[in-house]
Amino acid sequence: MREITIVTAFFDIGRDKYAFISRSVDKYLEHFRFWARMQNRLIVYTSPELAPRVMEIRGGFGLADRTTVIEIEDIFEVEPRLYEKMKAVESRPDFYKFRANSNPKWPENMANYDYVMLMKYWCMHDAVERGLASGLISWLDFGFNHGGECFTDPDEFDFLWKCELGDKVHVFCKNHPDNTFSAFQLQLFSVCMMGAPVMVSDNLAGELWRLVRKATEALIMLDCIDDDQQLLLMAYREKPEIFEIHMSDWFMPLKEHGGEHLTVKPKVEQKVSPINKLRNKRYKEKKYAEFAKRMYEAAKRYQI
Repeated sequence: MREITIVTAFFDIGRDKYAFISRSVDKYLEHFRFWARMQNRLIVYTSPELAPRVMEIRGGFGLADRTTVIEIEDIFEVEPRLYEKMKAVESRPDFYKFRANSNPKWPENMANYDYVMLMKYWCMHDAVERGLASGLISWLDFGFNHGGECFTDPDEFDFLWKCELGDKVHVFCKNHPDNTFSAFQLQLFSVCMMGAPVMVSDNLAGELWRLVRKATEALIMLDCIDDDQQLLLMAYREKPEIFEIHMSDWFMPLKEHGGEHLTVKPKVEQKVSPINKLRNKRYKEKKYAEFAKRMYEAAKRYQI
């Protein structure tokens, strides 16, 4: 069994003002507190004003000596040219028209959100470069488990996470990427690979960062941006030999690989009536028809 070094990060991008899936800074800190009693070595990237609050939470569990906080004054200055290109994509109305299934209220500041999601992989790479992380490294989102959405007992997180996974990039999926058409993933905001946890051996952290950064650049060439899940899919497509794919469900990789004792909230099966199934089918058909019409109008406009 190998002890895991956990890397996470939190930067306030004003998500409390989002109309869709709004979360305040205090809510994120509350979610972090739920799992922050894990006994593993923890590296947290955050802004200087939030660093004391992170250390206060870990110190409250007697884990200050197992915690390193890396203060980043401006996360957008890590890759400023890339960020500016992402902002340029965000400003294009045709990009939103391409996202046929997008909610008109989501997302505000999409470039900010997608850039911060990209920085997950820079943080893991940087932690290795600083000599702070070695062996098997796992990314956990700062708000992992959303304060009890899956695992119900915060006291059960008081354990040392270990697992038997080898020297690969370990990603967890509900649908195998070999059976996924990535263009639909991009267009429809669909999810193939999970963004947390992502586990990587220290010798591959730099390569993973290179691959997801390259994926971001490739999307920008198509006048698109997306979050880390699409980037993982593209990285896997380029270099599948360094990846190991695990079929799982949201948050469950932690339980399946070392956290078997964690109590899971029972799932409530949602029954869909025949008439609602028909309505959903017609809704999707309408969305695709609207998308086809927009693409036809764009083709005429750009004389394609």
